[in-house]
This record gives sequence, structure tokens and C-alpha cells, in this order.
Amino acid sequence: ARLAEELEHPERLVLVHGSLLPGQASKTVADALDSQALNHVVAHGAVRYWTTKRVGCDETFSLQSGPGGLFQYSAEEFATASSQLASLHYAAAQELIPRIQSSGQPASYTFVTGDGSGHPGGKRSAIGEINSHHAWGLSSAMRQESFENVVCRELRVELQVNRPHEERVAEPRERPLSEDIGDLCAGLAASVDADSTDHGKLLRISDQTTLENLLQEYDAAEDKSIGPLPNMWELAGSL
Repeated sequence: ARLAEELEHPERLVLVHGSLLPGQASKTVADALDSQALNHVVAHGAVRYWTTKRVGCDETFSLQSGPGGLFQYSAEEFATASSQLASLHYAAAQELIPRIQSSGQPASYTFVTGDGSGHPGGKRSAIGEINSHHAWGLSSAMRQESFENVVCRELRVELQVNRPHEERVAEPRERPLSEDIGDLCAGLAASVDADSTDHGKLLRISDQTTLENLLQEYDAAEDKSIGPLPNMWELAGSL
């Protein structure tokens, strides 16, 4: 409810309260989708909760951390903590891939990841850094798998986030980065058909020009049928 309120109750927003952690993903997917068809999935790594808060905004804050740094863990604790994000995405994919395969239509599974260079709210913890790279590994493995009727891709955003105020003034972006990435994800999903050759692709966004070219290539555009979302990125300083 808080998410809907902060986004000013946009049309066609469906909120799901649950968890995709191992052991809970199956129930969450069943409760949310029931018998409805699912054609496309966008799986975000380090997705940021859109809010004016500067901390506690994404799942990386659920990673185990403490004052002891990287070597505070026992070998057993490290094995669990270092793979938490990949385990979450694996549990979700295990439930969602069969769902989109059974839709009977060309489907897609798109990972959206960062470049591993740091956390949107500041420096990423050591264990968060390892988790980020584990997510890359899972994405790479899934992109190499052969899924019937499913195109699997990764969109890796290498543009800097949480830029200093001076840099945002000197090099302003025409639109919030989050909006462009959202539009591009929609374009990627809409581009999938029976003849798609995109399976396995890693699309790296290293600069604004690359982003603009991808938006054009995949015919991505703002959905005018949905009212505008509030632009909070200047307040949050996340771009």
C-alpha cells in the first residue's frame, strides 16, 4: 500500500505481498498469478524501492552484514551469505520459467543488473559485491540454457547512479534513468516473436548514446495510456 501511495496510485499497478526467497517462491507465485497466463518476466538485481528515503530501499540491505567486514563469516556462513541474491533469483526463475513456457506464446526473461561498481545509496558492502557478481553468473548460465519458447537476455546498466549534485547539473539527463530502463524493458518484451534471435544476448549500457540507440532499436517508448509517475529522482539523488 505504501508503494502505491508514494507512486500516486498509477493505473494497472498490481501489488504482490510475499517473498521469492527459496522455500517461499512457489506460494508467492501461486497466490499472485493463480491460473493467469504469464508471458514476460523482468528480474531486477538490486532494484531500488522508489522513495525519498536514502537507505533501506532495496534487497541488498537484507544481505547479512556486520562491523567485522568480509572475514567475519565462518566458511558455512559465507557460503550462504555470498549467494543470497542469486538464490533468490534462482528460486524465482525456477517457478516463473515453466509459467511463461506454458503460455503458448513467445515469451521472455530479462535480467536487469548493475555493473558491480557500487550501491545506489553509496559504497556496496563486500558481501553485496560478491552477491552482485553471483547474479551475473546466474544470468549468464540462464542465457546459455535452451528454453523452449523463451528468450533470455541480460540488460547490464553501467551508467553511474547516485551522481553528485554538481555532475547532475553539469550533465543533466533528459529523463530519469529508471524511466528509460523501464521503457527499454517493455520494448524488449514487445519485440519477442517466433523468429527472435535475441536469446542469450548481453546488452551493456555503458553510456547515454548506447541507451538511446537501444531504445530506438527496440522501438521503446513511453506508454501514453498510463498517467505519468512522480519524478522523485532529483529528491533521492539516485541519478
